[in-house]
Amino acid sequence: SSSSSSSSSSSFVRSRPDDCLGRGSPSAAAGRATVGWGTLPPPDVRGGSFFPTSPLGLKGRLGPLRATDDPSDDVVAALTKSNGEDGDSSSSAEGSLVDAAAYDEKEKEKEKVSDFERLSGLFVAFKDMAVPYYQESKSGRWLFAGMVGLTLLNSGVSVAFSYVGKDFWNALSSKNAEEFYPMLAKYAAALVVGMPVAVLYKFQKDKLANAWREWLTDRTFQLYQSNRVYYALERGQEIDNPDQRISEDVRSFTAFSLSLFITVVTSIIDLFSFSFILYSIQPNLFVAIVAYAAFGTIVTTLLGRKLVGLNFEKLQREADFRYSLVRIRDNAESIAFYAGEDIEGREVTTRLEGVIDTKGKIIVAERDVDFFTTSYRYFIQILPVWVVAPQFFSGAIQLGVVSQSVGAFNHILNDLSVIVNQFEQLSVFSAAVDRLSQFMEAIREADEGRTSEDGLLKLPPNETEAAEAEAEAEAEARLSDGTAPPSEVDAAGLPSKIELIQMAPLAEWGSPLAAEGSSSVDRPLLALRNVTLSTPDRKRTLIHDLDLTLREGENLLIVGPSGAGKSSLLRAVAGLWTAGDGSLERPSDGDVYFLPQRPYCALGSLRDQLLYPSLDDIDPDDYPEGHRLGRAHLLRQSLTDDDLLGVLESVDLGELASRSGDGDKYAGLDAVLDWSNTLSLGEQQRLAFGRVLVNRPRLLILDEATSALDMVAEAKMYGLLREMAKKDFNGSGGLSRPGLTYVSVGHRPSLLVYHDTRLRLMGEEGYETSPIEKSNADTLPTSAVANL
Repeated sequence: SSSSSSSSSSSFVRSRPDDCLGRGSPSAAAGRATVGWGTLPPPDVRGGSFFPTSPLGLKGRLGPLRATDDPSDDVVAALTKSNGEDGDSSSSAEGSLVDAAAYDEKEKEKEKVSDFERLSGLFVAFKDMAVPYYQESKSGRWLFAGMVGLTLLNSGVSVAFSYVGKDFWNALSSKNAEEFYPMLAKYAAALVVGMPVAVLYKFQKDKLANAWREWLTDRTFQLYQSNRVYYALERGQEIDNPDQRISEDVRSFTAFSLSLFITVVTSIIDLFSFSFILYSIQPNLFVAIVAYAAFGTIVTTLLGRKLVGLNFEKLQREADFRYSLVRIRDNAESIAFYAGEDIEGREVTTRLEGVIDTKGKIIVAERDVDFFTTSYRYFIQILPVWVVAPQFFSGAIQLGVVSQSVGAFNHILNDLSVIVNQFEQLSVFSAAVDRLSQFMEAIREADEGRTSEDGLLKLPPNETEAAEAEAEAEAEARLSDGTAPPSEVDAAGLPSKIELIQMAPLAEWGSPLAAEGSSSVDRPLLALRNVTLSTPDRKRTLIHDLDLTLREGENLLIVGPSGAGKSSLLRAVAGLWTAGDGSLERPSDGDVYFLPQRPYCALGSLRDQLLYPSLDDIDPDDYPEGHRLGRAHLLRQSLTDDDLLGVLESVDLGELASRSGDGDKYAGLDAVLDWSNTLSLGEQQRLAFGRVLVNRPRLLILDEATSALDMVAEAKMYGLLREMAKKDFNGSGGLSRPGLTYVSVGHRPSLLVYHDTRLRLMGEEGYETSPIEKSNADTLPTSAVANL
């Protein structure tokens, strides 16, 4: 089952029934005011005033009420691992708890910003997130044009019904049967014509909203994945519940944006059309409606200020409550081992009480607002009749004109009373815009490939091989000149970072290598130059001035006491931790593979587990319009089902395919199971070695990747790596595929047999490197390994 925290907002949804023809329906023309808004977005409101919310760009949040780490089979190890290398405290659970005093202080700062500034910032954010779809998507522009055309047609139907309804009621009030029945036929014909317009109008709007949501969700997810932004945001915990923002907030934004646009367009058309009708009947009625709408808007805004902050708090507490339930589902076995139901239940109950308490406050606030808005809507049923009644009693106008004036009055009042009628919905929408824009801004700031001048939805530039080679050459030249500043702060005054230099990717196997000299033994495969590594919060320095060069075929074992920074160094090699100084050169991402102690099992089939993270093919039709396809993880070799079954045999998982396919090993390759819970940790680690055989990287990094295996199984896995270390040559004598080089972190003495060099990290005492004496280790039989 998926471990993602899905967000549901069904408890927040309110809807108003649409007339069959929206605002222009016969019932509206007859005097019943109706406003159709459909399904509303989930509430998420920040700020202390009417719907413009916190100033965009101002950081700070009500942190998620959640623990930093999740318990694994070894809870203590999992907690320390998640915070760094064996206890490297890079982040604290304190940042994930709600600091009420700090939150109140931020709310006071928000109140200093005027409503106009907030509204202006909200509009800019809305434009930055709404316009790109229609600029980039041709189909989106056609759908939008169709929706605008049907909106205009629907408004025209509304005006037509106003005049048809007037003649219908005039004929009825005069008891003229000869006029009434023809008008009844016209009315029925108008209904037949108006019905498909109303249906197609809603269909086009929903179709556009669905297409827009697909595009915006895909674009947001691409930005979230770009340059491992998701990892940076999770480490910093600057943004709460990113899954909810991608799924629910995007849906809310697209759906309500279209409803808001249609409302504005329809209101403008109605305002011009029905103002002429109303003014021609009774000028005083036109003046009364403007004054009445202004009064209602001001009073509703004042009464509803409290609702905005409460709605944001409600969404935050709902998300935290859901997260506590998801944690129990994802860690059910660990909780069951500890019998921790009581403490988990206490946490869930505490968060539930917060949800209920906040909802109670909202109910009270909504009651106060509803007292006024309900009275406001009730009174409009008699106000227009009251104004035109003297003319009707004097015989100056007929009943049909009264009906037409009431319909026109309601249309215009609805146009001018959007804030009164939809106050809660507008505040919810503003919060969705605010939350989504904050998320987009955080993504942009965390992406090293983008600048603050880039649009919120602009993808980072593609880096071609030529650009990578040029950047590599410039970095090498700078290092050789000694111009790279080895200080705590760079030239721009920002905290220094470890410079990651990636080599050019290898060409397709079977052809000459991409870069000249890339196969030369003189070229290092992994080079760390004066690397000083700190925890991401820069509160602790783990490694000082590490110089290390690893050449192709030279396998390294990293050892050291707990907390020395072994796993943290691997994170730096991966480019995940960059706080520190110096430079690190390694092959490109597509040529490096990492094996953690607990392998990740993706959602999908057994075939997907073996290929991960590679794909055997990419079909552009599988992605939304505008999706940028990456080919860094396309398989370099074609593998048949028999090849994959052979890989499983090589890692002692030959029975897994048959077991998964109920006896059919080929069907088992496509079986979709919850692999994290189906396979033991030892089986998952052997499956991870199978992935190495499939992906065939150039550099392999192992972080205690055989900790759950016995020594015989460990020897077999490293035997597979040694076999991969042999270079393959093509018929002409040129290098077709380089050999594998691997770096391991581990504590077992048996690992010495499979490595050439040892790096011992000693914390504050520095480090030391030494060659490993092989003696007769290379000829040691597998059966003897267990006795080491």
